[in-house]
Amino acid sequence: MAENSLEAIPVYLKQSLIPQKAKVAETQLRSLEQQPHFAINLLNVIASTPVEPPVRLAAALFFKNLLRRRWVNEDGEYIAHNDDVQYIKAEILNIMVKLPNNLQVQLGESISIIAELDFPHRWENLIDDLVAKLSGYDFVLNKGILIVAHSIFKKWRPLFRSDELFLEIKMVLDKFAIPFMALLARTDQLIDSAISLNDKDLLEIYMECLLLEVQIYYDFNCQDIPELFENNMKEGFSVMHKYLNLQTTLVGDADDEEAVDVLIKTKTAIIKLVSLYVTRYAEEFDWFVQTFITSVWQLVSVEYISGQQKYDLLAVTALNFLSSITHIHKYNNLFDSEHAISEIIEKIILPNISFRETDKEGFEDEPISYVRADLEGTDFESRRKSSADFLRELKEVNTALLTNSVMSYVNQFLAQSDWENKDKAIYLFSSLAAKGLVTNIGVTSTNMLVDVVQFFTDNIASYLVSDANPILKADAIKFILTFRNQLTKEQLLVTIPLLINHLHVSNPVVYTYAAITIDKLLSMTDLSNPAHTSVFDKQDIRTYVNDMLSSLFSLILSTSVPEKLSENEFLIKCVMRVLNTAEDSIDALSSETIIKQLLEILSVIAKNPANPRFTHYVFESLGLLAKFCSGPDPSVVASLIQLVMPSLLQILSKDVQEFVPYSFQLLSYLLESLPVGSSLPEQYVALIRPLMLPVVWEYRGNVPGVTRLLIAIMERDASPFYETELAPLLGVFQKLIASRTNDTYGFDLLLSIFLNIPQANLSSYMSQIAILLLTRLKNSRTDKFIKKFVSFLMSLCCIPINEKYKSTGINSEFALKFFDTVQPGVFHQIFKSFILPTSSTYVSLQDKKIACLGLAQLASTQLFCRDEYTDLVVPTVEQLCTNLKNLKGLASKSLNVVGNTTTGDANTVTVAINELDLESAAYGSNFSKLISILLKPFDPVPQIGNDDIRAVSTITISSLAPLLALGLESQLSPITQATISDFASS
Repeated sequence: MAENSLEAIPVYLKQSLIPQKAKVAETQLRSLEQQPHFAINLLNVIASTPVEPPVRLAAALFFKNLLRRRWVNEDGEYIAHNDDVQYIKAEILNIMVKLPNNLQVQLGESISIIAELDFPHRWENLIDDLVAKLSGYDFVLNKGILIVAHSIFKKWRPLFRSDELFLEIKMVLDKFAIPFMALLARTDQLIDSAISLNDKDLLEIYMECLLLEVQIYYDFNCQDIPELFENNMKEGFSVMHKYLNLQTTLVGDADDEEAVDVLIKTKTAIIKLVSLYVTRYAEEFDWFVQTFITSVWQLVSVEYISGQQKYDLLAVTALNFLSSITHIHKYNNLFDSEHAISEIIEKIILPNISFRETDKEGFEDEPISYVRADLEGTDFESRRKSSADFLRELKEVNTALLTNSVMSYVNQFLAQSDWENKDKAIYLFSSLAAKGLVTNIGVTSTNMLVDVVQFFTDNIASYLVSDANPILKADAIKFILTFRNQLTKEQLLVTIPLLINHLHVSNPVVYTYAAITIDKLLSMTDLSNPAHTSVFDKQDIRTYVNDMLSSLFSLILSTSVPEKLSENEFLIKCVMRVLNTAEDSIDALSSETIIKQLLEILSVIAKNPANPRFTHYVFESLGLLAKFCSGPDPSVVASLIQLVMPSLLQILSKDVQEFVPYSFQLLSYLLESLPVGSSLPEQYVALIRPLMLPVVWEYRGNVPGVTRLLIAIMERDASPFYETELAPLLGVFQKLIASRTNDTYGFDLLLSIFLNIPQANLSSYMSQIAILLLTRLKNSRTDKFIKKFVSFLMSLCCIPINEKYKSTGINSEFALKFFDTVQPGVFHQIFKSFILPTSSTYVSLQDKKIACLGLAQLASTQLFCRDEYTDLVVPTVEQLCTNLKNLKGLASKSLNVVGNTTTGDANTVTVAINELDLESAAYGSNFSKLISILLKPFDPVPQIGNDDIRAVSTITISSLAPLLALGLESQLSPITQATISDFASS
């Protein structure tokens, strides 16, 4: 039986479903995927009805991921074999429409992946094929077609407007819009017929098609109203209004409180569509708005909708719609009376903020999921959050009226003895008090008609020191979290020991909220200070650090089950925040204990890395300890290396892919932290050859960390690369520089090679290196490549200013000969076409400084004495003066640019980990940078500050002297002459 056959593939897929055999089976499948016809055979397994359903589903999932990995490369060229490409495009739609629902969904996503890469230019007949298959009678077939269509068209929703986008939408509309509108009308007729015949089965399939049609209606209108839709707005939205109000017992199960039926989904999609028109096309849609406001208002006021879980998303969408209406001034009168406000509060707000039985179950049975959904400032939608948002928007219509009305309910609920009413009162008050949305930094502005601090003192603070209901304790802690900016530092310091006490309670929601609040308090910055300095420092928490960390680690390590241990990322994030605030105040013995605990956590979750955020915070914590524990004593760093190296090497040897990129960063930082003059540890020497194996570089997430580690090794001791390891090292460079994704790392590596490996060892490779760069520059350059290429050249030119590398012989003459040895005169073309126009395009201070000084070094050589460069003398002087003015202008704004300062010998930026850094990190993606040990961009002239305009201008103006001596002042523009005069006299 051939391995790549219709008989063998299902066997491997079946084994992949057995935990004990899954790893081997997946490896076997991955080894086959490069073979011709493997993808075709996999598709046919999906289509094969004799194959067991779980195996077909496994095939569909593997096929989808195969397309992501191996359809095209980063340059858009096919990786898949041509026969496979042609067959799949020709047959996948035919196969998909005949599949059962669960397989249709997966194959629909596969078609979407191909369309994302190939449509419209390399799959021109896709829309024609879709339209041709639409039927007036076979709605099972139609459903499959509509699934594919929506999966392709929904990508338009978040995109920025562009000519290319509008051309694509127009091309689709020209072919699809008229049949689509006819299908919508036909579906409406058939639904009426199915209801009149009391046919549940037919109604179900028709409603599923209607849902997809509403979603596609949104897709077609998400960027602009197409003419056909504007002309048929009345017909289209009459259908939408009809189904928004439809009530029938033929769809769904009234007794099932959880299963979301297709009618609920359709109503939700209709409200989203109406919201799009109200917010984007208000003028054209004006005569429908009042009708839909009434319908949505009535819908969300119905008692059963407020009570049952299956209506949650419908309720949230309806509340969001009503919130958007409050922004439209002409409809403010709907919300500006006591009667209206009373009705909204009693029929809409209160039912949707009440703590339901399902909420209690979540609080008790799924505490971490409950916290994630309950947190303000997150992307999770909930009835409570949407109700709070609606209340805040209503407040902008008439603040006094709403405040008085809501506070009467708050006081009424506070007077009750049960926790449910008190919880409702706290939530109502919090929604009323906050002005604007509650974000990750808490509330920044409050309703001036209420006193937040007094309310906390009178009604909430006691829950933190009493044996109150856990839900009220969580409410009290969350109140501090939400309104932390309204409390003084002294008031917040009083809460810290109370919060620490709640790390010892048994309720997961309570101790999780305590950890979150400690984290947020310690990350607070002084918003009144332009530098945004931290509110709390190591002195503020010195007496609490040990208690906080021991409590947090006790909670984290209370289980040895990997999935459970890593479930609560909020605990480990709090550990990280405490370490970040404590800085170097933790003694060596405690630091060692903490590192061992973190390594123990890693050893457990390595068995199943289920939570990428948790993993990230563990490594951030290790990075912080490495940063604050390392110092001028080489024995301290050496002991750190000895402590963590076994665990990191185990991660690398076992190829725990989620951990590997982090491990490389940590290994790099520890090596960078060794004091100047320290030798290269033997553990790192042993890593050199494995680091250059092709398999290490295949995973994109490894590239930044491995590049950094190789550079750190060369900076410490490049001698291992002088002979046998040089060719593999240059092979790594060749692979990187050919990649549009990784070319910047290729330049970083090459610069380090030039600076650390003697030219005598490199001489036989120089022409080949130059040819690689020139080939890429000629055949597949990008703006990113050009900028990095020019920055690389300017860095080479700056080296004579750097005492550390002066002896390398790297200078502007080196850069010139590097290229002209391959082809005489090529550097002139590079200078004219790339260096001059690109040198003024950099954004950061450091890049602008390097561009100025590098160009100045070129100008000060004998280069312009050569006849072939005389045409570039005036443009060079003009460009240098422009660059100098730009640098001065940017520096005067005192921008906080990474790399402005140099800190010690380790090339890391000394920054506090702030919320923006962490929330913008793409956890679980190919590569997540460790903020705690960020690598500072290489600076060829670190002794000159990025904002030291005097030093940069002195070097630049003096470099112009030989050129100005040629008597070319009359050829310079008045602006350039004035710039030279200004800087020369300053």
